[in-house]
Amino acid sequence: MITVDSLKERKTTIEEDIKKVEDALKSLDEQRVSLQANLFALQGALQQVDFFISDEENDKDKKKETK
Repeated sequence: MITVDSLKERKTTIEEDIKKVEDALKSLDEQRVSLQANLFALQGALQQVDFFISDEENDKDKKKETK
């Protein structure tokens, strides 16, 4: 038999579960923001490395042309 007390207990359990899911979503969102920032930093570092490689190759080509 369903009682008001059992329904109130179930409601409390559901509210606690909702809070846990909301907290998990908030944590995941914070992680996503952090990972996105890391991705941008890594992409920037990759661009710098590509620039230095290209710059070095251009210097080598110029030195070959002057010989």
